[in-house]
Amino acid sequence: MTTSTMAPTVARIAEPHQAPDRHDERWSWWLTEGERAYALGLARAEEHLLVRRTAKEAAAQLLGWPGPPPWQDMEIRRRAGGAPTLHLRGALADWAAARGLPVPRISLTHARGHAAALAWWPAEGAPR
Repeated sequence: MTTSTMAPTVARIAEPHQAPDRHDERWSWWLTEGERAYALGLARAEEHLLVRRTAKEAAAQLLGWPGPPPWQDMEIRRRAGGAPTLHLRGALADWAAARGLPVPRISLTHARGHAAALAWWPAEGAPR
């Protein structure tokens, strides 16, 4: 793939009606146990849950994954005081590596039930 055929950035926005209740079973399908534990420990947990799902959608689209996002093959981690980072594993990590694709960078924001996420190629490893 060449950069000219690949989007340099993907943005996704989710509205409050797209966030099920924090106890909804679907969160365990979309997010890892660690992501759910992190988000549920914060105020406005639904926003934190939703923004992670939204970021995974953006990252899967940027990577060009052929089909629905492989939810459990992506995990968003955040260290205290640090920016969130995306980690790939399993079939998605293998698929991306076979195509020479780096792990996308991500940015998350949320307010009043809305969530927005960006995924972009890191400058040092952008696909050519």
